[in-house]
Formats: sequence, structure tokens, C-alpha cells
Amino acid sequence: MPEEFEERMRSALLSFVDFLYAVVFALVLAETFTRVILPVEKTILEKTSNLILVIGVFYFLSWDWLHARRLTLKNPYTSYRRFFIEVVISFSAYGAALEAVRMEVTFLIYIFVGLLLGAIWARSTLQEYPQSEDAYELRFIQRYQTRYTFVGVSALFLWYYLISAIIRLQESIAFVLFGIIFVFWYDLRVDRPAGIMGGPRVPFINKNRVDRIRTTLSRYFPRMERR
Repeated sequence: MPEEFEERMRSALLSFVDFLYAVVFALVLAETFTRVILPVEKTILEKTSNLILVIGVFYFLSWDWLHARRLTLKNPYTSYRRFFIEVVISFSAYGAALEAVRMEVTFLIYIFVGLLLGAIWARSTLQEYPQSEDAYELRFIQRYQTRYTFVGVSALFLWYYLISAIIRLQESIAFVLFGIIFVFWYDLRVDRPAGIMGGPRVPFINKNRVDRIRTTLSRYFPRMERR
């Protein structure tokens, strides 16, 4: 009976987090239509720039959520700590998407907060499951997202004060490429199974091609070996 109750509680907690993300994504879509697609005063160029950024942010947030859900299903909650971290990350995700709709470069602050919280989440998961088969990936998340956060925050302040706080087409493309590089490097360093349980991957590059690139790089950089 206690085991059954615990499993039902885990299911309820996961459902609540999924509901929060569903609300976030719905609000993002509504804001996109209201502020980006429908306004007649916006030019085609402005709408294109805005949509590129919003779609890129939307994909990254979905990628992050789906990876967290995959790892949680394989390493279920043993306490409420990771649940509350995920709730806070969902608020951060909404802030990032809303600022992207407004074409404000400050959307990156919310992205980096989410990445840092994700690193803490990975550390908490590893503490709960030190022998997890996902231990390498969880350790990589800690290091990778923490480093990316500090480098990204430094670049953000330089961009904000030296270039512009407003995002145009070239900035939208640059930020999306920045996100694609993040996901691509993750795919190279963490060899996940094919299919649904492998989680989403870098756009336009399938797993076989990523595996070939990793194999080629591992000849020159042994640390790139498959994990």
C-alpha cells in the first residue's frame, strides 16, 4: 500500500508539472498570435525576425522539458526537491518566451536561470540515484549548463551595453544558432538511444550523422568517445 500511494503521488506531481508547461506553451502561442502575427502595423521583416526567435526559444524550452521528463521517468522522484525546481524552471521558461515575443534580449536571462536550475536539478537527481545508468549524462548536465550559463551571462551584458537591447533579424538568427550549437554539442557528448526515449535532438541532423561526427572527432579527441 505505501508503495502504491508513493507511485500515485509521483504521477500526480509529474502531471502537475506537465500541466504547468502546457499552460506556458498555450500562453506563448496566444502571445505570438496577438503580438506578432496579427498586428498590421508590423512589417514582414519584423514579423519574420520575431517568429524566428520565438520558434527557436519554443524549441529549446520543449527540448529542455522533454529531456527532464525522460530522466525523471527513468529516475523517479524520491522527494519534493526536484519537483519544486521544475516548477520554478517552468516560470523561467514562461519569462523567456514572453521576452522573446517582445523581442527583448533580456529573454536570455530567463534562459540562463533555467539552465542553472537545471544543473542543480541534475545534481539532485544524481544524489538520489548515485548508481543511475544516466550518471554520466547527469554529471555532464551539471558541468555543461553551469559553464554555458556563466559564459552566456557575460556575453549578454556585453551585447546589451555594447550592441543593442532590441533584437533584429540578424540577432534572431544569431541567438537561434547559439541554441543549436548548445544542443548539437550535447548530442555529441551524450550518446543517447534512438527513438522516443533518446529525447529530442538537434534540428536537421539525425542520430546516425551525429554518431559519425562523434566517431571522427574521437580519433583526434579521445574524450569524445561514445558514452
